[in-house]
Amino acid sequence: MSTSACSVLPPYTPSSAVPSYSPEPASDERLIEQTPRAKPRVCTGTHTKKSGRDTVVLTDQDPSAPLPTYGRNALISGFVSLEEREKVSEVVLKVKGNMEGMISETGRSVSKTVLDQSYTLWAVQALSDAACPSTVPFSTLLPQMFQDGDARHPLPPSYNTRFSASSGLSVKVIYTLSVIVTRTRGRKLAFLAPKNTTTVIFTYLPRTCPGRPIQPPATSDFLADVKLMPEEWRQITAPGLPRAASALGAVDMHLFIPAVEVFALGDTIPVHVQLAGAVPSLREFLPSPSSSPGDAEPTVQVTLVRQLLLTIAGRRGPSRLTLARATLRSAPPGPGAAAQSPHSASLDWTGALRVDPDVAVGSFDAGVVVVQDFVVLDVLPPAGAKAQFPRLRHSHPIRLVTDSAPDE
Repeated sequence: MSTSACSVLPPYTPSSAVPSYSPEPASDERLIEQTPRAKPRVCTGTHTKKSGRDTVVLTDQDPSAPLPTYGRNALISGFVSLEEREKVSEVVLKVKGNMEGMISETGRSVSKTVLDQSYTLWAVQALSDAACPSTVPFSTLLPQMFQDGDARHPLPPSYNTRFSASSGLSVKVIYTLSVIVTRTRGRKLAFLAPKNTTTVIFTYLPRTCPGRPIQPPATSDFLADVKLMPEEWRQITAPGLPRAASALGAVDMHLFIPAVEVFALGDTIPVHVQLAGAVPSLREFLPSPSSSPGDAEPTVQVTLVRQLLLTIAGRRGPSRLTLARATLRSAPPGPGAAAQSPHSASLDWTGALRVDPDVAVGSFDAGVVVVQDFVVLDVLPPAGAKAQFPRLRHSHPIRLVTDSAPDE
């Protein structure tokens, strides 16, 4: 068998140059999807803490903040200024985070370390006469996660519950930075040297924003928006059953919230409520003609409720706090009220939720401590105990985050 030379390769034409790219679309392009990111605020101030002959200075801080504040994966930078530095034998930096919880009703408590870092910034050398510098810099990176047995969780934000004493539940997450300076009169007596500790409490606040802004805004018209942008609304439906002895039919409770379901603490969250059913059933939710508008409790209430779950020895203790209440007003019938018969109808309300401005921490899950947020719909027949419907309630989970989504 004869062998032949390799076939001649086809002619090769070099590819054209790679086009230049820009994060902004050109005039003939359109942005299809974008994930916004919360832009970190640049601070140039300092936070100073003096203890005895030692001063700890933390840089890159907001001078108006009561405590130094750091975000997710942040760099803690600063320096320690030392007096009588010739007596210093060691300088150690410790960064710690601790999560504590207690249920007073049972007397049970839990304490868990979520962060424990230790670094020797300077130490005297056995064969050296060099004195410690008067200023010792430091820089350390905060981790994003912590280990809890076999599970890993995001480092929880600084947190201190404000639940009422009746709940019997308290939770605190606290972070500290400590600088321990050891001084001695003679290096041979270093084991007897006194230690001076300067401790700074700092706030850990990981920032997050929703994937996109709320559409439509709370000031818009619900009925018009849901027709134009039905995909921007999340419809939650739950049955409202009458009492067992009642001959009335059930009503359907419809709660509409923005489809994004992730909201910033400062967002105004539009809500819409609809009760749909037979006319005789809906009459149970209308105030009597003789009642005074100011005396009657609202038939429909929408609240934003925070639930705190604390797990101790395998048992969970829940506690709840209302973060916001919507002011609802009657509205024209919304979608889904198309009559199946001349006897069916609907009642509609619209309004908005806005979180109390004192709330600084969003939803989080740290294993032992879980903070969850819910939009809660309550429907209360005006007749109270005499009504043919009991109080109706439905909760829908959402997520609260620190920052609003950037405008697209």
